[in-house]
Amino acid sequence: MEEYIQKVLTILLLLWNWLVGTRLETPYPDLLVEIYDLPLTRIFLLGLVILSGVWCESVGLMLGFAFVCLGADVIFLTS
Repeated sequence: MEEYIQKVLTILLLLWNWLVGTRLETPYPDLLVEIYDLPLTRIFLLGLVILSGVWCESVGLMLGFAFVCLGADVIFLTS
């Protein structure tokens, strides 16, 4: 069951990264952009990336890529 959850999460995060993270014309959800402004949220997201990487490397990699894309797009588009 755990392997199935890992595969499903990896595929969902891969689709998220492909459809949202790699295209500037596809906007992130407004709530996600607004809460990214809070340092505590970024620390929480980084902790989530680390914990998911300990649990499953592929999920951690996809979540880390999503985190980096979110940060880069928010910084790029707001400056």
